[in-house]
Amino acid sequence: MAEIEFKRREDRFALLNPLKGFAPDTQTVEVRFDPLLGHTSVYNPLVETGIKMFVGEADRALIERLRAESAPHCFFCPEKIAGVARFHEDFIAEGTIRVGESVLFPNLFSLGRHHAVATVTRAHFLEPHQLTPALLGDAFKAIHRYVSAVYAHDAEANDVSVNANYLFPAGASLMHPHFQVLVTATPYTHQARLIEACRDYRARQGSAYHADLVATERRLGERYVGQTGAWHWLAAYAPMGSNEILGVHGEGGDLAALAEADLEGLARGLSAVLRTYGRLGYLSFNFSLLARRAPAPADGFNCLIRCVTRQNPSPQYRTDDFFLQKGLQAELILIRPETLAAEVRHDLT
Repeated sequence: MAEIEFKRREDRFALLNPLKGFAPDTQTVEVRFDPLLGHTSVYNPLVETGIKMFVGEADRALIERLRAESAPHCFFCPEKIAGVARFHEDFIAEGTIRVGESVLFPNLFSLGRHHAVATVTRAHFLEPHQLTPALLGDAFKAIHRYVSAVYAHDAEANDVSVNANYLFPAGASLMHPHFQVLVTATPYTHQARLIEACRDYRARQGSAYHADLVATERRLGERYVGQTGAWHWLAAYAPMGSNEILGVHGEGGDLAALAEADLEGLARGLSAVLRTYGRLGYLSFNFSLLARRAPAPADGFNCLIRCVTRQNPSPQYRTDDFFLQKGLQAELILIRPETLAAEVRHDLT
């Protein structure tokens, strides 16, 4: 096992601060570097103390109005879901996959070689803390069955991502909780970079990067959150999005090869993360779970999920991605990862 190195640098910014009567003031800016991919994240303690200015309070009245207006037209709700697209019978005999409250079916507007949607609940809208391990677990079980079916029918479809856009600040077109599943013959940009970086790390160090990351973070104890079955949860040192929590499977990289207990462990951990997000006042989030078909040991690839919060819905909504993310591909840290890890530990135990 190799020890992971966490690099950072500090810069200072001087100004005459109008909030302090134009007295001289100095701010400290910390730049963190991701140990594997090298991307940068930026932290200013003043941003964390003034976080509500960036995130805003969730407008519950707006959410309720949008829920009431959109529910009668939602084709993910139980009254209309019979009208969604269906798979060919030689692929999924029943046309859709149903596990508990979850229903999985083809996406009408595909973004890849195989693209499915899985509803999570019959309810038209739930807040993050209401997404229980049981609901999430059933959705992941439906997704597991779908990915297994794709593998059986398409020998070239090797790269898997399970994705969530929760509420419109996260890119959702419908309020109804749902996940999107892509299984492709070509990994998309971030997944491709991650696969290549894991392979290069394995060739250099002789060990798997994420296994070394978990071991190092667990020893340090600052950002390591805890374990649910084979899944390890930690706050990302140099996050790629706001309040990023990373879940890493300790052994496998193939979603279809995971046992039911692995899916339930994933659901328990993710539910705890979402409870934390809700408790901290966030309603909108994204996650992406990345996996590969039976990766070779030389790939050093572990199945992992990245969860991030987004701007809260409000009538004065503004996006929380700006030049720092879109132009410079760096991320603004709203809450120190070490503080965030302590918050999630509260909900995991």
